[in-house]
Amino acid sequence: MRQFLILSLLGLALSALPTHATAQTNRQLRHAYVVKNLRLDKKTEAAFAPVLKAYLDDIKEAKRDYDKLKDKYRDMERAGTLTNSQAEQLLGAKFDAEAKELAVKRRYYDAFRAVLPMKKVYYAFDLANDKKSKVRGEETDD
Repeated sequence: MRQFLILSLLGLALSALPTHATAQTNRQLRHAYVVKNLRLDKKTEAAFAPVLKAYLDDIKEAKRDYDKLKDKYRDMERAGTLTNSQAEQLLGAKFDAEAKELAVKRRYYDAFRAVLPMKKVYYAFDLANDKKSKVRGEETDD
């Protein structure tokens, strides 16, 4: 009974972590997922890891404004009560985020290519864009 209480309190404490800490954990999970699935040798992994971390940070930054706006309108979006103006704001922010993401990908293309063979560059971008559920191991390929 005592162990159950301790585990419950620990779970409650972990769920109360600030969103920033959780977001950092998500990027760390994605980083580990990409590196693991690329199956790199130690030397290449050591050279690629900081480049990948910077890339993931820059991608997150590119999506920041859209993510904030989407969070703001989440309840209205789920309820189907978005106004035309709000939907226009969301689409504009999404288009801007996608343009920024593309710019980040183009910028990191040469950085990835400097440390990885081209085939691995392709897979690195592909893996970095996998769904969050797949990164967490909650989704399997059928």
